[in-house]
Amino acid sequence: MSPIIFIVGLLVLFWLLIALPQRRRRQQQAALLGELAPGDEVLTLGGILGTVRELNEHEVVLEIAPETRVRVAKSAITGRIEPDAEPTETAETQLP
Repeated sequence: MSPIIFIVGLLVLFWLLIALPQRRRRQQQAALLGELAPGDEVLTLGGILGTVRELNEHEVVLEIAPETRVRVAKSAITGRIEPDAEPTETAETQLP
């Protein structure tokens, strides 16, 4: 009887620690991809920052520099970059 309880306990622990957080991440990623629109600044899985110019069902066209566009898989988009409310001071402007 106790080995069955132990196995059930391990399965519940596995579900709580691994399966549940992965489900939440998938839902957040799906929501992010569903809300993408041209003009959004995004970050890709490879670390490329760019502005969304076109959206297709499975790919996104990003402008990574003026007049430089690349096609990436939509699933490679990992986050949206929010524009700063006000510019921050750099170290150069703080020097006397």
